[in-house]
Amino acid sequence: MAEAARQDPETGTTPAGSPNPAYPPQGGAPAQKAAWKVPSVQEFGLWSGFEGKEEMLGVGLVQLLKTIIADVPYQHHLNDAVMKAHLQAMQFAKNHGMMKQFIEHDVATLRPVNKRVGQLIASTGNAEYGLSGLFERTDCWYQLVLEWKVEPGRRVWKSPFRTVLEMGKRIGQFDMTEQWIHEEWTTPRLHGYAADLGIKLRVSPWQDDGWLWCELDQ
Repeated sequence: MAEAARQDPETGTTPAGSPNPAYPPQGGAPAQKAAWKVPSVQEFGLWSGFEGKEEMLGVGLVQLLKTIIADVPYQHHLNDAVMKAHLQAMQFAKNHGMMKQFIEHDVATLRPVNKRVGQLIASTGNAEYGLSGLFERTDCWYQLVLEWKVEPGRRVWKSPFRTVLEMGKRIGQFDMTEQWIHEEWTTPRLHGYAADLGIKLRVSPWQDDGWLWCELDQ
């Protein structure tokens, strides 16, 4: 975690030279100086944002370190348990010919959340809220997918399943491929969510390098 930039009390700037509102501006237009307000003592202090959550932070860091040192038979990542839960459920549904019902159940489970985001989209006319709600806004996404990018009207990510899927296939746990997962699980779910959000999406076909995208279809 990057350390918060410390300010120079003489100049009121960070080491990079950006103004700090805790100090009066040096030079500049008179209006800028007049607009500056003396900060409270609380605002003047330097805070991490974790005050009151030190125990939670400590537990989280221990879990992070234990995960990183777990490198046998493969390097584990923070999404390991989430991926295995997804893969196990998908394999069960695949084995019993229940993928359609499984997807319908998943979409229905998230319908109350997606409908609420849909109201925000309808009131603002901004479909970007839908993409944000499906991707970076939800821990269901960022706890599963470790590599992703946010672009206007578009989200790009790398499929997270490859390593765990291949390790499981070696010992007979799974028989799926990443392409099958993208086509039979990820893509229909995204379209199901989009319907409840009141938006339309385009989802990329499978790419062998694992980099995929989803964009607004306006």
